[in-house]
Parts: sequence; C-alpha cells; structure tokens
Amino acid sequence: MQVTNELYNQIRLEVGKHGKSLVDLIDYVRFTSQKETLTSVLKRLEDPFTFVIVGEVKSGKSSFINALLAPGKEICRVAPSPMTDTIQQIVYGEKEQEEFVSAFLKKIYQPIEVLREIAIVDTPGTNTIIEHHQEITERFVPMSDLIIFVFEAKNPYRMSAWDFFDFIRDDWRKKVIFVLQQKDLMNEKDLGINIDGVRQNAIKKGIHEPEIFAVSALEEIEGKLDQSGYIPLRNYIQKNITGGKAPYKKLIISVETLLNINEKLDKEMDIRRSQLDADKLFREDVQKTLDHQEKQTNEQVALLIENVVSRFDKITTRYHEMLDERLGFVNVFKKTLQSLFNKKDSLKFWLEQTMFGMESELRDGMSYKLSEGVKNISENIQFMVKTVDAKLQKNPTILSSNQEIFRELADRRASIFEELQEAFADFLHKEENFYDKELVGTDRSFAPDFAAGSGIAAIGIILTALTQGAIFDITGGILTTLGFVFAGVSIGIKRKKITQSFRQAINESREKLQLHIDDKLQQYIAGVKVKILRNFLEFDNYLLRETEDIRSIGERQKMIENQLSEVHKQLSGMI
Repeated sequence: MQVTNELYNQIRLEVGKHGKSLVDLIDYVRFTSQKETLTSVLKRLEDPFTFVIVGEVKSGKSSFINALLAPGKEICRVAPSPMTDTIQQIVYGEKEQEEFVSAFLKKIYQPIEVLREIAIVDTPGTNTIIEHHQEITERFVPMSDLIIFVFEAKNPYRMSAWDFFDFIRDDWRKKVIFVLQQKDLMNEKDLGINIDGVRQNAIKKGIHEPEIFAVSALEEIEGKLDQSGYIPLRNYIQKNITGGKAPYKKLIISVETLLNINEKLDKEMDIRRSQLDADKLFREDVQKTLDHQEKQTNEQVALLIENVVSRFDKITTRYHEMLDERLGFVNVFKKTLQSLFNKKDSLKFWLEQTMFGMESELRDGMSYKLSEGVKNISENIQFMVKTVDAKLQKNPTILSSNQEIFRELADRRASIFEELQEAFADFLHKEENFYDKELVGTDRSFAPDFAAGSGIAAIGIILTALTQGAIFDITGGILTTLGFVFAGVSIGIKRKKITQSFRQAINESREKLQLHIDDKLQQYIAGVKVKILRNFLEFDNYLLRETEDIRSIGERQKMIENQLSEVHKQLSGMI
C-alpha cells in the first residue's frame, strides 16, 4: 500500500528511529531471540498489512484464500490430501511467479490489486504431522497484523487450533477474526449453533467481542456472492484494514510490538537486577560482619587492657607501699649499720632485689591476664574469618548460563565468585596473612607451631607474641628507670624524692603499657580485616560495573518506552 500522507511518513520514520534504538539495546544485551522479530517489524513498516491464515488441515484454508483474492483462480493448490507443506507468502507482483525463500517459506507473486495493501500468509495446518511446521508457524505469526482463524464449519471445536490460539492471544497483541468455511455444507440452524460455540470459546479466551464470519468458498467461486458470506468479510477488511485509517492502525500494531519486546527485555532484566541486589546484600552482610566483629574484638581488647592494668596497679601499689615503709629513718639506719658487716644487708642490695622481684611479679601476673584475654580475642578473630568464609559458600545464584540473555554474564560472575572462594580458602591457610613482622618485631622470640596447616590457627600464638613483647618492654623499662632512681642511694637517702620518682616511673610505664598493647592489637585486628577485604577487590569492581551497566540499560529502556508510548498515544487519538 503506497501511503503518501506526510504526517504518516513522519510518524513512521519516528517509529523506525525508536525501533533502531531498541535494536541497538537488544544487540548490547544479546537478547538474540527477539532480534529477528524486531528486525522484521522495522522492515515491515513500509510493507502492506500481513494476514496470517491459521487452521487445521482440511479446514478449507486454501479454498478460502483463493476465493478471497481471485475467485476462480487457484493461487493456493487445493487437494484431497494436505498440500500446504510450507509457509506460503502471497504478495503483489507485476507477474505471476514463485520464489523459494527457504525450505520452509515460499513466496507467491500475483498481480492482484488487493495485494498492494495486504499480504497473505498461508500456514501449515495446526494439526499437521509434518516435522517443524508448527514451530515455523509460531515463529511467523508474531510478524502478522491480522490473524484469521479458519475452522471447518461442521466442526470448529478441534483442540489444535484453539491451543494455537492460546499461544497467539497470550503472547502478542494482535487483532484476531474467526472464519467458518464450507458453510454451504451446513443447514442454517446447525451453522448458527456452531457460530455461537465459536463465540463462547473466544469469549472464554479473552476476546470480548469476537468477529466471526461464515463463508463458502464454493459459492463465492460459483458467483453466488449474496450468499457466500464474503461481502461482510470484505467490508470488514475495507473498513478496518485497507481504509483511510489503516496505515495508522498498522503503525500502532508495530509500536505495540516494539513496546512488547521492550517489556520482555525489562522482565529479563528483573532477573539481572535481582542477582545484583542479592550480591550487594551479600557484600553488605560481609562488611557488616567484619565491622561488627572488629568492634566486638576491640571491646575485648579494652577489657584485656583493663584487666592487665588492674593487675599492674595491684602489684606496683604493693611495692610502692613496701618501698615507702623501708625508706623510713629507722629502717634506713638499721640497714646502714648492718651493711658494715654484710653487704647483702645493705639498703642498695635490698632495693635491687625488691626491684627484680617486682619485675618478676609483673611479668608473671600480667602474662596470666594476657593469656586469658588473648584467647578470647583470638577466638573472635578466627570466628570473623570463618564467618566470612561460610557466607561465601552460601551466596545465592539467580542468573543461569542456560538463560540466553545472561549466558555470558552468568559465566563471568560465576568465574569471579569461584576465584573469590578459592582465593579466600587459600588466604585462610597461609600463616603470613595473619603474621606481620613489623608488628611482632624481629627481635622477639617468636616461633609459632604452624603444624595445623592453617593461618588462622596461628592467631593466638601471634597475639601472645605481640602482648608478651609489650610486657617485656614495660617491665624492662621499669627496671632500667628504677636503676637510675636508686643509683645514688648509697650516697644519701631522700625518701620523698625516691618514692615520688618511683610513682612517676610506674605511672609512665602504666600509660606506656596501655598504649603499647592497644596499639599493637588494634593494628593487628585492622590489618587482618584489610587483608580479608583485599580478596573482594575483583568482586567489588564487578558490582560497580554491573550497577553502572544496569543503570545505563534501564535509562535506555525507559527512554525508548516513553518515546514509543508517546507515539502510541498520538496514533490512538487518530484512529
């Protein structure tokens, strides 16, 4: 059909432009199952309307087409046995000829005027036993503009045609009409019953006002035009298909098809969005677990320091009281006299022994408290690592490589996740991931037993080394400091100055102890967390890329939907 209306051409070009945008998007996401349909829709924007004739073998389809197009001329062969073993597309041509497009599609060119405005597609019977015919028909039907279901007037209830009708009505927004062929073989009463039966079936299928025509190809060919039933059918086609509004109706069907494909893509993208949401939820859960366990471990560190410092205070307070008592005038005088006969009775010797005794008590007492606290901290860090490992094993997979549109994405995601699981499993078994030489120090006595073959098994030993090192530093520092304090005791005793110096040294050591243990353990805990998170770098990058890709696709989809919906609204107001 040649359409020269300027507005129509403008709208048609606009539909083609939006359709091309949809093609580009379909190509980008590899939604190949819709590519053929989409391409066909765009190609047919300038083609005549396509009528697809559907019905069972022996329903009179071929005779119906012959009578509709050119009474008395056999365009489609009519034979006692099924002859329609291919799809036959009947189109306008300057001369009669046939062209085999493929093994399943034959084009028949006829110089019949009505074919300038419509093209007929004669399909294999819905009940055919010929291999692949129904599959081919189902692929061709979505490209149609009007579907004519031809039933044998004597029995319009055969299930294969109605089952095929379910496919068309559910999946494509098409106009459907029903034809009861060979009405000349029925009396008027029985024909009326069957027409009503078809109407009731159609209503049940969702066609609220079905268009039904009873025709006789034989009567049309014999020239009995008033009773053949073809006049009402042709009038319907003239009014609804080839009339003045027909081009716009054709455009609106094309727009609806494009919207339908865009909607299908959006439903497929829902699956992809669901997988991204699940992956993000998993990643947030891992982060929350790490943050929670880090906070909990830091609270245990604070409790450990509190217990160690409490023990430190208890021991140093007792020695401070002892020192204050022994530096009294009577005791100093007594020790000075005794030292004249035995150096071991001297005040200096006593102070040195007291100092070493305090150091020994500090080491033993605080080591006990540390060992108890370190055990709890170690278990908490191990629990943090093991919890993340357990979550890695349970992250849900929604995308499937069996899904056409997501095959490549699903494989890539599966590969990234598999690498993450393997990397984390390897991470758990390497002790160097849990041991930092800078924290422990090269001068420490640190020889943990890694016979268990697991890095996390060494956490307790490493923490013990860290905290014991702090005690060695502190007690050694006290020993050195007090050595200077007591160095001049033989020259003269200044009780108040010595006790004040002692208390100052103890307070400084106390503060140093707190900071030292807290700093070592906080660094260690944060370091383990950072090393855990390094395993997620590739997965995090994947989430960022996927988020951006889905956002971009969604914006393109929404723009196409809005543009097509606007055209659809414009066309709806014109018909």
